[in-house]
Amino acid sequence: GQVWDRTVRVPSVTLDGLIAEYGEPAFAKIDVEGFEAAVLAGLSRPLPALSFEFTTIERAMAYRCLDRLTALGFDGFDVALGESMSLTFRRWVSGAAMAAHLAALPDEANAGDVYCRSRPDRVGFLPRRC
Repeated sequence: GQVWDRTVRVPSVTLDGLIAEYGEPAFAKIDVEGFEAAVLAGLSRPLPALSFEFTTIERAMAYRCLDRLTALGFDGFDVALGESMSLTFRRWVSGAAMAAHLAALPDEANAGDVYCRSRPDRVGFLPRRC
């Protein structure tokens, strides 16, 4: 029932640009109203951990994010639906398993956050759990 009937231009910077200026974060939350895949396109190396928001009405965006993150070296994924902040699997699953889980969600699930960790050989610091 939402109507997005105008465009707003805002200045932007890549994640790589932010990392160059401020240093590497241990965790990044990406919640940019459907532009998550575009944000991840501006990341050229894995971070220790991050999350991105997804919606069931735009699952293809989530699949693009999973593909990008897997290519960068992220190998563990979990998901929290809605605002629950409660992880579904309570263990890390593969990108393919996460994509299948998102595909099977009913539309009524609406949205959530996918949490991601990168492989230990890709970064210096790796949290065991988010």
